[in-house]
Amino acid sequence: MVRSQFHPLKVNATTGEPFFPLETHPNIILTPPRLSDIPKLPDLMNDPGVCVWLTGPPHPYTLEHAEAWVTTTVEEANGILQELKDVEGNDTLKLVGGSLIRCIREIKKDGSDVLIGDIHLRRCESMELAPGVKNNGERLEDSAKLLGLVNMQRENGDPEILWSVGYLLATSHAGQGIMSNAFKAVLQQWAIPRMGVRRMIGESYVENYGSRRVMEKNGFVFREILKGHVEAKGQKHDVCVFDLNLNV
Repeated sequence: MVRSQFHPLKVNATTGEPFFPLETHPNIILTPPRLSDIPKLPDLMNDPGVCVWLTGPPHPYTLEHAEAWVTTTVEEANGILQELKDVEGNDTLKLVGGSLIRCIREIKKDGSDVLIGDIHLRRCESMELAPGVKNNGERLEDSAKLLGLVNMQRENGDPEILWSVGYLLATSHAGQGIMSNAFKAVLQQWAIPRMGVRRMIGESYVENYGSRRVMEKNGFVFREILKGHVEAKGQKHDVCVFDLNLNV
């Protein structure tokens, strides 16, 4: 029997949207991003318990920021969806270059759902944190950029691709095991079998114990602490670096 190219995802019979339900949390699903997320995203990104741990997104996070970000992520997801539709019916499942199940949503009693989090996987464009990359007489920045170019040019499914992960969850839903299990689902159900992910790095502020536990529970190994590695909101932060290597 030929499996759907969306395997192991389910497809919403009404909307046609692929999704993955969390076995551990029956009211939580993982889906692609939606344009309807735009007006809801600022509240999530400006949640004091969320934005305190973020370095990349602007703060305060505005509707304009949400529109730019969601539009981009929806386009990326639609590209992957089309890739899979184009080979539907093939015996071999296609390896793709991104995740379709990045958005964490809570299903309400009336059947509607609300965006409560995000898990973002991406290829490392700079390899400054790649395992083994050190300054051996040449400028580390230039070396990291060169290795990053190679990383970005590798074909989908190449086991040597180095990926990075970033995630966030609404404060209202923290401490319930949602993120640990959602990340486990993304890794085991999609990233590893459908993207060919074998190597990944993660970063966390030293004091963000919840984020550190999410990585540890999902097989990441602590590597080192980088003093003052990140500057955000006018402060420098020490960062823990974690590695996942399935090639060993």
